[in-house]
Amino acid sequence: MYEAILLSLKITGISTLISSFLGIITAYIFNKHDFRGKSILETLFLMPIALPPTVVGYLIMLGIGKKSTFGHFLYKNFGINILFTWQAACIAAIVVSFPLIYQNAKNAFKYVDEDIKDAARVDGACELKLFWFIIIPIALNGIIGGVILAFVRALGEFGATLIVAGNIPGQTQTIPLLIYFSIGSRDNRTANILVVLIMVISMSLVLITNKLLRRDEIQKKSTE
Repeated sequence: MYEAILLSLKITGISTLISSFLGIITAYIFNKHDFRGKSILETLFLMPIALPPTVVGYLIMLGIGKKSTFGHFLYKNFGINILFTWQAACIAAIVVSFPLIYQNAKNAFKYVDEDIKDAARVDGACELKLFWFIIIPIALNGIIGGVILAFVRALGEFGATLIVAGNIPGQTQTIPLLIYFSIGSRDNRTANILVVLIMVISMSLVLITNKLLRRDEIQKKSTE
């Protein structure tokens, strides 16, 4: 049980860092620029929310398996097979959590006043300084809310993980997987402990998210 908890925290932590970095940068670029095919790309970004987890897992398997271009390259040149490893579970967590941080960050960037950006540019701020010292601080509550939701989603990932990583104790067995197989083997004690643990973590983080979003709404009303 402890191995599953530590592995889940490891996978969730790494995947949240990666999905947050990719989600924030992508959201900023897509919020700032309009280009042909943008709506199609955004639809693809958000598809993991709409698709069944098993379908997401199957698509990931097609993308990283030995028969795929990427998977074949890794296996042929380095002898690496990503499937049924903790790294595969991490990829699944990144894919399913990315839409949450992307959508929240994009919404947060929309509410940054253009007048503030223009004033910073007049004062000599380059785009990089404008991003780090003006836009990020103003949009911070929304971004943090997205990161927390991405963390919760990654922590609870089950279907895609089972397809691409399997259920190998000590190697790919995460909390949701252990709960599922504990119920199947009638190990209610383990299942109950893990259910309570994941509920406490998730509820606490969602409460924090709600407080941040509420604070964001208050700040927006005060500036109107």
